[in-house]
Amino acid sequence: MFGGVLAIKTAGAEAAVLDRLRAHNRRRRDAAVKDRLATDLLGAATTASVELGTGLVLLLAAPAMRGGDFTVGDLALFTTYIGWLTAFPRSIGVFLSRLPQAAVATERLTRLMAPHEDAADLVRGSGVWLRGDPPPAPQPPPHDDRLRVLEARGLTVRGVLHDVGLRVERGSFTVVTGAVGAGKTTLVRALLGLLRADAGEIAWNGVPIRDPGTFLVPGRVAYAGQVPRLFSETLRENLLLGRAAGDEDARRALELAVFDRDLAELTRGLDTVVGPRGTRLSGGQAQRVTAARALVRDPDLLVVDDLSSALDVETERLLWERIAGRGPETVLVVSHRQAALERADQVIVLDRGRVAGRGRLADLLESCPEMRRLWHAELVAEAEERADLGFAEGGERAGLGEARRDEERGTEGTIEG
Repeated sequence: MFGGVLAIKTAGAEAAVLDRLRAHNRRRRDAAVKDRLATDLLGAATTASVELGTGLVLLLAAPAMRGGDFTVGDLALFTTYIGWLTAFPRSIGVFLSRLPQAAVATERLTRLMAPHEDAADLVRGSGVWLRGDPPPAPQPPPHDDRLRVLEARGLTVRGVLHDVGLRVERGSFTVVTGAVGAGKTTLVRALLGLLRADAGEIAWNGVPIRDPGTFLVPGRVAYAGQVPRLFSETLRENLLLGRAAGDEDARRALELAVFDRDLAELTRGLDTVVGPRGTRLSGGQAQRVTAARALVRDPDLLVVDDLSSALDVETERLLWERIAGRGPETVLVVSHRQAALERADQVIVLDRGRVAGRGRLADLLESCPEMRRLWHAELVAEAEERADLGFAEGGERAGLGEARRDEERGTEGTIEG
């Protein structure tokens, strides 16, 4: 819910989502009351048994106390040890109450683990280094099954995606596009195993993948997400993340991501600390560093989610030009921008979680109303951006005026800049 606020508002589903949340909270409240009641009853039973046992011992000791066989010293020892003895049954009660909770927690954690791991791996011992340099970071295992085709069939995520199919062939540039809330990011995350799909099958070179989250990793696939995830470390560490690669590899990746000029302006170069979450970089710079981090892994398939949202038109054009020319052979992009769509070998149009069109841009502009609507809106937005930056002159300004007039008339025709 909280991760998809915009999609919920776009779909007008606020009331339904809030009703579902209230129903969940009612079930949580009932379960919490039952759990607290059972825990308190068990605690009361163990505590009462301890107190009754203590009273019984004192009653049995009363004749000995009257006869002088049970001395004051014996009583002092008894009161000293009774606290330790009574703590044991109380601890047993707490343990019994927490055991079912631990079983549920273990079961949930086990579901998140790799298929070859089990509950015993949750408490598996591991080495701890305290002195000297840390051990080398684990490197991705080599693979000899180079990408020929990646397919997804019937991919479904409840409430977002509905029976979506996808085919990405080696050497292709595929773009997934659609309106806000159409399910583009959900499709990519479900494809990579970052989001659990309710139905569907994913295959690599025709072989079904049991666990995409552990299979589609570098160097098969590298992913540049929509939100940059940077750490308060040097630019080098943010790029390599322990990968056994040199500065030349990092510089090449930054050049492909159009960060070479920015790098030259940094006084410490690759040793520059980017700050918490990359706060010392602009939004566009952080996105390009995220792209470079994926590119430095030299993957079979590069997956990019709306990377160019914070880039100006010219930087974005150069970015796609470099990636398509010298980057990975196969690219899957989530974007609505003109520069990416015009370069695509295949465009997949999503509309409310379903595939509304598939093919080349020129064919979709003729056959897919949703693609024509998106294309028209993008042309207008990019024309306005160019005008704001002072790049639009003469005929471009006339084209912008024409685009605005067409938008007011509600036309779905295409506009040639």
